[in-house]
Amino acid sequence: MTRSVITRLRQEDGLTLTELIVVMPMMVLVLGAITTMMVVLMHGNSQTTEQLTQQATVRPTLDSMMRDLRSQLPPSVGGLSLISADSTSIVFYSPDGQYAQSGTSSPFHLREVAYRFSGGALQRQSVTSTNTYTTVTSTIPWGTWTSASGNFPLVGFPSLSAWRTILGAGLTTDGSSPPLVSSGFTYYDGDGNVIASPVSAANLPLVRTIQVDVTAKTTGSPPRQTGYSDTATIRETQPTQ
Repeated sequence: MTRSVITRLRQEDGLTLTELIVVMPMMVLVLGAITTMMVVLMHGNSQTTEQLTQQATVRPTLDSMMRDLRSQLPPSVGGLSLISADSTSIVFYSPDGQYAQSGTSSPFHLREVAYRFSGGALQRQSVTSTNTYTTVTSTIPWGTWTSASGNFPLVGFPSLSAWRTILGAGLTTDGSSPPLVSSGFTYYDGDGNVIASPVSAANLPLVRTIQVDVTAKTTGSPPRQTGYSDTATIRETQPTQ
């Protein structure tokens, strides 16, 4: 028995031509299926990774914009914090720090801030006053604001050449940041009714909630699209005693 096993182990017989002809196509099919599966898995993993990276960029950017929108503050007692608003752009006043509705507050400056959706990108502009205020009251006017570029608010704001891309096309020089598929602002009054855009001067005081909708896509083939939406309710920013 032992001798028979040793003899068989010492045999150097290979596969016959017939066996090779049968086995090789089967091996090609198996290896092809495995390769295809690996390519699909790698492609899906790459798309998912890009989508997660995109979310890590879009969400913080929208959150930052929401903080700006929620902190709107008028430049004078009884004034409006919202300057202009339409489906693709918005301009408003906002402090650059914390403030109290009455009494002593942490020092802050007033900013004139603008956002717009243009050419598949979200862009931002901002100019800050040089005046520092520490007290907000309803009986004493806030005075005249100034900025490094002249009297504040600026007549020529926002500037046509000062937009800074913060999301979408043009964010990266190598073009790796794809354009936004769709984007826009929607405005609601205190009862939740949609206010027609562009918002007229008469309706600007009625705006209480601002909704931002963005649809972004990945660069893979086919690209994946993801929608993002956020809302900002304007705080009661009128100074009160």
